[in-house]
Amino acid sequence: MGAKMYRKQLSEIGIEDMEIDVSSLEKAMETMQNLDDMETVLKKIRFNVHTDIRKVRVDYMKKMQELDEQLNKPKLFGRKRSPDEIIRKKKSVMKERKIKIKSYELIENMVDNYISQIEESRLYIKNHIQRKVK
Repeated sequence: MGAKMYRKQLSEIGIEDMEIDVSSLEKAMETMQNLDDMETVLKKIRFNVHTDIRKVRVDYMKKMQELDEQLNKPKLFGRKRSPDEIIRKKKSVMKERKIKIKSYELIENMVDNYISQIEESRLYIKNHIQRKVK
């Protein structure tokens, strides 16, 4: 799945628009349940992002190996490829890889930030519930 799809999933979760409602014990518990559900979804997204990053790294490792193999293969008419040509291609592939991984890392950071916010909100709600119960 691409980074754009993960962004779309994150926006569909609705964490940005969620309000913490602790006006009553029932609403506070409902909010806690919503936070738990969101956290579960976020953890699944984070796992999938990690998996996709690994796939990208493996794919680009294969591309680099292919470029290494091309160095030894002769071109048309028996000429060998120049090392400079291969180095340029490798740099281009590495730049591509870095850009692709960076987009996934941004998603991963967003997910981590959301999970931290959820944990802070959960702590706030628990403290509020404890004060009401006492």
